[in-house]
Amino acid sequence: MKTKVIALLAVMVGLAVGVASAQSTQPLTFKTPVPFVVGDQLMPAGEYTVRDVSISMTSGFLSFRSADGDGIVVVRSIPIEKLDYETRHKLIFHRYGSQYYVSEIWTPGYRTGRIIMQHPSELKLAKNAEPQHVTLYLGAAGR
Repeated sequence: MKTKVIALLAVMVGLAVGVASAQSTQPLTFKTPVPFVVGDQLMPAGEYTVRDVSISMTSGFLSFRSADGDGIVVVRSIPIEKLDYETRHKLIFHRYGSQYYVSEIWTPGYRTGRIIMQHPSELKLAKNAEPQHVTLYLGAAGR
């Protein structure tokens, strides 16, 4: 019985990862009025494109590239699921004082999004303060 439960959980996790990877195949473009941190990189305010650059469906790597091509960073992400389907593209940032860290990315029509793995610099800030959650909603075309 334990083997069947473990096998079923493995299949469910595989499906969730597959859905999360499949939804992020289209690049997402966004513009932010504030500088933000993704991974260990401080990115200036501006326009960015996020792409899934995973080698396999389970690796979960995303690239953030500035519109001018000067800034690019690749970070690891994992799937996150909620009960309701998302209606708009959105990015969620954790804010500590004046520092914004990219936390989650959601795509309309899906219940599964991506959560960015926290960098040690964010974990250090989180020990001393609860983050504010700041949501950036994007238009239907991903802008």
